[in-house]
Amino acid sequence: MRFVASLRPGFPAAVLVVLHVSATGTSVLASILARAGRLPVATAQDGEPLAAGRLYVAPPDHHLLVADEHVELAQTPRENGHRPAVDPTMRSAARAAGGRTAGVVLSGSRDDGTAGLLAIKRAGGVAVVQDPEEALYEGMPRNAIEHVDVDAVLRVDDIAAWLLGSAFEARAEQQPPGDGLAEPHPNGKGTRFTCPDCGGVLFEHVEGAFVRFVCSVGHAYSIEALAGGQGHELENALWAAVRALEDRAVLLGRLAERARGSRQHRPAETFASEAVVAQERSQVIREAILHVHAGSGPVAAAIAAEPEPESARQPLRETS
Repeated sequence: MRFVASLRPGFPAAVLVVLHVSATGTSVLASILARAGRLPVATAQDGEPLAAGRLYVAPPDHHLLVADEHVELAQTPRENGHRPAVDPTMRSAARAAGGRTAGVVLSGSRDDGTAGLLAIKRAGGVAVVQDPEEALYEGMPRNAIEHVDVDAVLRVDDIAAWLLGSAFEARAEQQPPGDGLAEPHPNGKGTRFTCPDCGGVLFEHVEGAFVRFVCSVGHAYSIEALAGGQGHELENALWAAVRALEDRAVLLGRLAERARGSRQHRPAETFASEAVVAQERSQVIREAILHVHAGSGPVAAAIAAEPEPESARQPLRETS
């Protein structure tokens, strides 16, 4: 909201805004930003032309892309577990506009946006990052600074003025590059890791010190996002084990009752004993899951569950 408020009428570029919103429901981000600034803001529509001085907000469950100076909405594979995601937007903008592209990473957790900034830098554009010291969540800014040769690290209120003075005027005549900005592909080093989204093999890509993993479908993960995805996948698997064991305990209990009714005492004892073992194993796994969550702390839980803002008073989580 502070960044949008700092944009003045006549801003010489289209602004693409990406926030990690839920895939379901209706996003109110465009209306929030419209109240915060003086430039026109709207949720992006597939095929509409890009216009300078206008903000285009990514809708839920769609990547916001640039193609031939038009907006393109796509339900291509998620990246870092998100759709919309920041990196596809930045890559497509770099392909379309080359050195005339500026990427901005604001507050957010983990390392989303780093791969996108790398693509913009390869295209000759500029990369700007919010000062981590003022960011609500410093993960995204710090990861970008660590892996990208960023052009500026600024407070949010200073970014728009810097772009006007140092980015667009100096690079307005640069043309897009011919190659090097392809979408994620699996032509990397095979790993033992599997994609949390589809279960396919993940291939490792290394650019400098930045590591990404891509499956044959196109799901892409940074190493931190992959760790988070594995965590969710592991938790789901453990809860599935709890359910299976508890179902088995109930079924074995019914078999034990049925055997007792038929005066089959030895099978009844066997079934009853196996039911107890299944229930005990279920309890062990359940307690292990709950113990992990209890040890994660309220800060980690708050970051993981951070919602989309519902009013103009709430902070934006991740914007590019």
